[in-house]
Amino acid sequence: MLIDAHCHFNSLPQNKIDTITESCLDDFYFVDSSIDLKSSKVSIDISSQYSSIFTSLGFHPFSVNEFSSETISKYQEIINKNKKIVAIGEIGLDNKANIIVEDQENVFIDFIKLAQKNNLSIVIHNRFEGDKILNILDNLYSNYERVIFHCFSYSTDLLDKILERGAFVSFSLNILRKNKSILASLKKCPLNRILLETDSPYMKIRNEPSTPLDIRDVYSFTSLVKDIEKTELEKAVFLNAKKVFSLPV
Repeated sequence: MLIDAHCHFNSLPQNKIDTITESCLDDFYFVDSSIDLKSSKVSIDISSQYSSIFTSLGFHPFSVNEFSSETISKYQEIINKNKKIVAIGEIGLDNKANIIVEDQENVFIDFIKLAQKNNLSIVIHNRFEGDKILNILDNLYSNYERVIFHCFSYSTDLLDKILERGAFVSFSLNILRKNKSILASLKKCPLNRILLETDSPYMKIRNEPSTPLDIRDVYSFTSLVKDIEKTELEKAVFLNAKKVFSLPV
């Protein structure tokens, strides 16, 4: 059983979603991550149609200017009405967003509190070097067992700090680009903390948009880097995803 821990079905046309799910319903599970209120509603509609797809309700740093005093209550209404929500995210910080960092931080914290209120894990988008993201999380979590660092693209220095706090680390299709720093982190990350994802269709392969089915390539390459059998890897990632997302599978 393969699990794509982070993809974006909500950005795909319906016919593409049908094609993907019809080819793999018995072999895959997917966590569909949204980036704003509109895509969150789309994701809920998708996950209600397909048994293999679950929703992570997100609010990307690029969406912060859309945040209002009513946003959190609207997300809470969605949570109250739907059973297939398994996390809050992606949420976090991005140094490429043309938005004041303090505003990003405030929205990030509001969504962390929403996750905590509803006993949900969080999926973090982080595009800042250093400990900025950790400083925020340390004030809100005694440990990181409900925290997932999505599309991990950093050195083993940050990996060590994250692992010390008990977080899960998700590696994406960008491992296929064979960046030495990312591969070192992938190799070092213990099996009981690892998740795998595509971040499709935004993460491209060979300059083409990816699909959630490309998770097969992530598993295959990861098994080579970590020098373990693919079946062992599949079992570990499945157990990790089931734990952190509380998947009913």
